[in-house]
Amino acid sequence: MRKSHREKTMNVRSILILEGLANLVMMLMKFFVGLSTNSVALVSDALHSMVDLMNNVVAIVAIRLSEAAPDEGHHYGHRKIEQLVVFGLAMLLVSLAIQIFFNAIGNYGQAVTHSQVGLWLILIVFVINLALTIWQHYWAKRLDSDILEADAKHTLSDVLTTIAAIAGWQFAANGFYWMDTLVACVVASLVLFLAWQLMTRSVPILIDYSEFSPAEIDRVLHDLEHVDEIKRVRARTHRKAHFADITIAVDPNLPTAISHEVTQQVERALSKELGIHDVVVHVEPIEK
Repeated sequence: MRKSHREKTMNVRSILILEGLANLVMMLMKFFVGLSTNSVALVSDALHSMVDLMNNVVAIVAIRLSEAAPDEGHHYGHRKIEQLVVFGLAMLLVSLAIQIFFNAIGNYGQAVTHSQVGLWLILIVFVINLALTIWQHYWAKRLDSDILEADAKHTLSDVLTTIAAIAGWQFAANGFYWMDTLVACVVASLVLFLAWQLMTRSVPILIDYSEFSPAEIDRVLHDLEHVDEIKRVRARTHRKAHFADITIAVDPNLPTAISHEVTQQVERALSKELGIHDVVVHVEPIEK
Protein backbone atom coordinates (compact mmCIF):
# COMPACT_ATOMS: atom_id res chain seq x y z
CA MET A 1 0.00 0.00 0.00
CA ARG A 2 1.33 3.44 -0.88
CA LYS A 3 2.32 5.47 2.17
CA SER A 4 0.61 8.78 2.90
CA HIS A 5 2.68 11.97 2.69
CA ARG A 6 2.50 12.45 6.46
CA GLU A 7 3.58 8.86 7.19
CA LYS A 8 6.45 9.17 4.71
CA THR A 9 7.58 12.45 6.31
CA MET A 10 7.56 10.87 9.77
CA ASN A 11 9.66 7.93 8.52
CA VAL A 12 12.20 10.20 6.83
CA ARG A 13 12.45 12.35 9.97
CA SER A 14 13.00 9.28 12.16
CA ILE A 15 15.77 8.01 9.88
CA LEU A 16 17.49 11.41 9.94
CA ILE A 17 17.32 11.50 13.74
CA LEU A 18 18.91 8.04 14.00
CA GLU A 19 21.58 9.06 11.51
CA GLY A 20 22.25 12.23 13.48
CA LEU A 21 22.81 10.19 16.67
CA ALA A 22 25.20 7.89 14.76
CA ASN A 23 27.11 10.92 13.41
CA LEU A 24 27.36 12.34 16.93
CA VAL A 25 28.89 9.10 18.24
CA MET A 26 31.32 8.86 15.31
CA MET A 27 32.32 12.50 15.66
CA LEU A 28 33.18 12.04 19.36
CA MET A 29 35.19 8.87 18.63
CA LYS A 30 37.17 10.61 15.87
CA PHE A 31 37.87 13.62 18.09
CA PHE A 32 39.07 11.34 20.90
CA VAL A 33 41.49 9.41 18.70
CA GLY A 34 42.61 12.48 16.75
CA LEU A 35 43.39 14.57 19.82
CA SER A 36 45.06 11.69 21.70
CA THR A 37 47.37 10.91 18.76
CA ASN A 38 47.86 14.52 17.59
CA SER A 39 46.56 13.61 14.12
CA VAL A 40 45.19 16.70 12.37
CA ALA A 41 43.76 14.42 9.65
CA LEU A 42 41.56 12.59 12.16
CA VAL A 43 40.53 15.85 13.86
CA SER A 44 39.59 17.25 10.45
CA ASP A 45 37.58 14.09 9.74
CA ALA A 46 35.82 14.60 13.08
CA LEU A 47 34.92 18.13 11.98
CA HIS A 48 33.61 16.63 8.74
CA SER A 49 31.35 14.35 10.82
CA MET A 50 30.19 17.46 12.65
CA VAL A 51 29.20 18.86 9.25
CA ASP A 52 27.18 15.68 8.63
CA LEU A 53 25.46 16.17 11.98
CA MET A 54 24.60 19.78 11.10
CA ASN A 55 23.24 18.61 7.75
CA ASN A 56 20.97 16.18 9.60
CA VAL A 57 19.67 19.00 11.78
CA VAL A 58 19.08 21.23 8.73
CA ALA A 59 17.21 18.42 6.94
CA ILE A 60 14.99 17.79 9.97
CA VAL A 61 14.26 21.51 10.31
CA ALA A 62 13.53 21.73 6.56
CA ILE A 63 11.02 18.90 6.76
CA ARG A 64 9.37 20.53 9.78
CA LEU A 65 9.15 23.92 8.06
CA SER A 66 7.73 22.43 4.87
CA GLU A 67 4.73 21.23 6.88
CA ALA A 68 3.95 24.69 8.28
CA ALA A 69 0.87 26.24 6.69
CA PRO A 70 0.66 29.92 5.65
CA ASP A 71 -0.40 32.23 8.48
CA GLU A 72 -1.43 35.87 8.96
CA GLY A 73 2.13 37.13 8.68
CA HIS A 74 3.38 34.70 6.02
CA HIS A 75 0.77 34.41 3.28
CA TYR A 76 3.09 32.42 1.00
CA GLY A 77 4.15 29.99 3.71
CA HIS A 78 7.58 29.50 5.30
CA ARG A 79 9.56 27.77 2.57
CA LYS A 80 12.31 30.38 2.30
CA ILE A 81 13.24 29.96 5.97
CA GLU A 82 14.68 26.59 4.96
CA GLN A 83 16.93 28.28 2.41
CA LEU A 84 18.05 30.89 4.95
CA VAL A 85 19.09 28.06 7.29
CA VAL A 86 20.92 26.32 4.44
CA PHE A 87 22.74 29.54 3.50
CA GLY A 88 23.73 30.09 7.13
CA LEU A 89 25.10 26.55 7.27
CA ALA A 90 27.12 27.21 4.09
CA MET A 91 28.73 30.27 5.68
CA LEU A 92 29.55 28.21 8.77
CA LEU A 93 31.18 25.56 6.59
CA VAL A 94 33.37 28.17 4.88
CA SER A 95 34.59 29.32 8.30
CA LEU A 96 35.16 25.71 9.35
CA ALA A 97 37.17 24.90 6.20
CA ILE A 98 39.42 27.93 6.76
CA GLN A 99 40.01 26.81 10.36
CA ILE A 100 40.94 23.29 9.18
CA PHE A 101 43.44 24.75 6.70
CA PHE A 102 45.10 26.88 9.39
CA ASN A 103 45.22 23.96 11.83
CA ALA A 104 46.76 21.71 9.17
CA ILE A 105 49.47 24.23 8.32
CA GLY A 106 50.09 25.11 11.98
CA ASN A 107 50.58 21.44 12.93
CA TYR A 108 52.86 20.63 9.99
CA GLY A 109 55.85 18.59 11.14
CA GLN A 110 54.35 17.82 14.57
CA ALA A 111 54.88 14.30 15.87
CA VAL A 112 51.89 11.97 15.35
CA THR A 113 51.63 8.87 17.51
CA HIS A 114 50.21 5.43 16.80
CA SER A 115 47.49 3.87 18.95
CA GLN A 116 46.26 0.31 18.60
CA VAL A 117 43.09 1.08 20.54
CA GLY A 118 42.58 4.22 18.48
CA LEU A 119 42.99 2.28 15.26
CA TRP A 120 40.31 -0.19 16.31
CA LEU A 121 37.97 2.67 17.25
CA ILE A 122 38.43 4.34 13.86
CA LEU A 123 37.88 1.01 12.06
CA ILE A 124 34.63 0.64 14.02
CA VAL A 125 33.68 4.15 12.87
CA PHE A 126 34.42 3.14 9.30
CA VAL A 127 32.14 0.06 9.56
CA ILE A 128 29.34 2.13 11.13
CA ASN A 129 29.66 4.73 8.37
CA LEU A 130 29.57 2.13 5.62
CA ALA A 131 26.54 0.38 7.16
CA LEU A 132 24.83 3.77 7.56
CA THR A 133 25.35 4.56 3.87
CA ILE A 134 23.83 1.23 2.77
CA TRP A 135 20.92 1.59 5.22
CA GLN A 136 20.14 5.14 4.07
CA HIS A 137 20.27 4.17 0.42
CA TYR A 138 17.81 1.33 1.08
CA TRP A 139 15.30 3.60 2.82
CA ALA A 140 15.75 6.35 0.22
CA LYS A 141 14.62 3.92 -2.48
CA ARG A 142 11.82 2.46 -0.36
CA LEU A 143 10.40 5.88 0.62
CA ASP A 144 11.28 7.56 -2.69
CA SER A 145 12.96 10.36 -0.71
CA ASP A 146 15.27 12.86 -2.45
CA ILE A 147 16.53 14.10 0.92
CA LEU A 148 17.60 10.62 2.05
CA GLU A 149 19.15 9.81 -1.32
CA ALA A 150 21.23 13.01 -1.27
CA ASP A 151 22.19 12.37 2.35
CA ALA A 152 23.25 8.79 1.54
CA LYS A 153 25.61 10.11 -1.13
CA HIS A 154 27.00 12.61 1.35
CA THR A 155 27.55 9.85 3.93
CA LEU A 156 29.43 7.86 1.28
CA SER A 157 31.81 10.82 0.89
CA ASP A 158 32.41 10.62 4.65
CA VAL A 159 33.35 6.94 4.25
CA LEU A 160 35.97 7.88 1.67
CA THR A 161 37.23 10.73 3.86
CA THR A 162 37.63 8.34 6.80
CA ILE A 163 39.72 6.00 4.64
CA ALA A 164 41.97 8.93 3.68
CA ALA A 165 42.21 10.08 7.31
CA ILE A 166 43.26 6.60 8.47
CA ALA A 167 45.92 6.43 5.75
CA GLY A 168 47.21 9.93 6.55
CA TRP A 169 47.36 9.15 10.27
CA GLN A 170 49.21 5.85 9.78
CA PHE A 171 51.73 7.35 7.35
CA ALA A 172 52.34 10.26 9.72
CA ALA A 173 52.80 7.90 12.67
CA ASN A 174 55.58 6.24 10.66
CA GLY A 175 57.44 9.47 9.97
CA PHE A 176 55.64 10.85 6.89
CA TYR A 177 54.23 13.90 8.73
CA TRP A 178 53.30 15.72 5.53
CA MET A 179 50.66 13.06 4.77
CA ASP A 180 48.67 14.06 7.86
CA THR A 181 48.70 17.70 6.75
CA LEU A 182 47.85 16.79 3.16
CA VAL A 183 44.79 14.74 4.18
CA ALA A 184 43.58 17.56 6.45
CA CYS A 185 43.83 20.00 3.51
CA VAL A 186 41.86 17.56 1.33
CA VAL A 187 39.13 17.38 3.99
CA ALA A 188 39.04 21.20 4.15
CA SER A 189 38.67 21.34 0.37
CA LEU A 190 35.77 18.87 0.58
CA VAL A 191 34.06 21.02 3.22
CA LEU A 192 34.46 24.06 0.95
CA PHE A 193 32.92 22.10 -1.92
CA LEU A 194 29.95 21.15 0.28
CA ALA A 195 29.55 24.83 1.23
CA TRP A 196 29.54 25.79 -2.46
CA GLN A 197 26.86 23.17 -3.18
CA LEU A 198 24.67 24.56 -0.38
CA MET A 199 25.12 28.14 -1.62
CA THR A 200 24.22 27.24 -5.22
CA ARG A 201 21.13 25.51 -3.86
CA SER A 202 19.91 28.31 -1.57
CA VAL A 203 20.94 31.64 -3.16
CA PRO A 204 18.91 31.32 -6.41
CA ILE A 205 15.76 30.63 -4.38
CA LEU A 206 16.41 33.52 -1.98
CA ILE A 207 16.75 35.99 -4.89
CA ASP A 208 13.68 34.59 -6.73
CA TYR A 209 15.53 33.02 -9.64
CA SER A 210 13.33 31.57 -12.39
CA GLU A 211 14.15 28.66 -14.67
CA PHE A 212 11.89 30.20 -17.31
CA SER A 213 12.47 33.48 -19.10
CA PRO A 214 9.55 35.86 -19.88
CA ALA A 215 10.06 35.01 -23.57
CA GLU A 216 9.43 31.28 -22.91
CA ILE A 217 6.22 32.03 -21.02
CA ASP A 218 5.13 34.55 -23.64
CA ARG A 219 5.62 31.91 -26.35
CA VAL A 220 3.28 29.48 -24.55
CA LEU A 221 0.54 32.09 -24.09
CA HIS A 222 0.91 34.03 -27.33
CA ASP A 223 -1.65 32.16 -29.42
CA LEU A 224 -4.31 31.58 -26.73
CA GLU A 225 -7.78 32.69 -27.77
CA HIS A 226 -8.97 36.04 -26.39
CA VAL A 227 -5.50 36.94 -25.04
CA ASP A 228 -4.86 40.23 -26.85
CA GLU A 229 -1.74 41.24 -24.93
CA ILE A 230 0.61 39.84 -22.31
CA LYS A 231 1.41 42.89 -20.21
CA ARG A 232 3.59 41.47 -17.44
CA VAL A 233 5.28 38.17 -16.70
CA ARG A 234 6.94 37.29 -13.39
CA ALA A 235 8.06 33.82 -12.36
CA ARG A 236 10.22 32.17 -9.72
CA THR A 237 11.47 28.70 -8.91
CA HIS A 238 11.60 26.98 -5.52
CA ARG A 239 13.43 23.64 -5.76
CA LYS A 240 11.06 21.53 -7.91
CA ALA A 241 8.13 23.96 -7.73
CA HIS A 242 7.51 26.86 -10.13
CA PHE A 243 5.35 29.95 -9.59
CA ALA A 244 4.13 32.57 -12.06
CA ASP A 245 2.30 35.90 -11.85
CA ILE A 246 0.81 36.85 -15.24
CA THR A 247 -1.05 39.97 -16.32
CA ILE A 248 -3.00 39.72 -19.58
CA ALA A 249 -5.21 42.15 -21.46
CA VAL A 250 -8.49 41.15 -23.07
CA ASP A 251 -11.34 42.87 -24.89
CA PRO A 252 -13.20 45.06 -22.31
CA ASN A 253 -16.51 43.82 -23.73
CA LEU A 254 -15.66 40.18 -23.06
CA PRO A 255 -18.22 38.58 -20.69
CA THR A 256 -16.98 37.78 -17.18
CA ALA A 257 -17.53 34.04 -17.67
CA ILE A 258 -15.36 34.04 -20.81
CA SER A 259 -12.65 36.08 -19.03
CA HIS A 260 -12.62 33.48 -16.29
CA GLU A 261 -12.26 30.71 -18.86
CA VAL A 262 -9.30 32.58 -20.38
CA THR A 263 -7.51 32.58 -17.01
CA GLN A 264 -8.07 28.83 -16.76
CA GLN A 265 -6.63 28.39 -20.26
CA VAL A 266 -3.53 30.31 -19.17
CA GLU A 267 -3.14 28.12 -16.08
CA ARG A 268 -3.59 24.88 -18.07
CA ALA A 269 -1.15 25.96 -20.79
CA LEU A 270 1.62 26.84 -18.33
CA SER A 271 1.06 23.66 -16.36
CA LYS A 272 1.16 21.45 -19.46
CA GLU A 273 3.99 23.12 -21.37
CA LEU A 274 6.34 24.29 -18.59
CA GLY A 275 5.23 22.48 -15.44
CA ILE A 276 4.23 25.72 -13.69
CA HIS A 277 1.34 24.64 -11.49
CA ASP A 278 0.97 27.67 -9.18
CA VAL A 279 -0.20 30.52 -11.42
CA VAL A 280 -1.89 33.82 -10.57
CA VAL A 281 -3.53 35.48 -13.59
CA HIS A 282 -4.57 39.15 -13.58
CA VAL A 283 -7.01 40.24 -16.30
CA GLU A 284 -7.14 43.86 -17.48
CA PRO A 285 -9.05 45.53 -20.31
CA ILE A 286 -6.89 46.23 -23.32
CA GLU A 287 -6.28 49.89 -24.03
CA LYS A 288 -7.62 50.90 -27.43
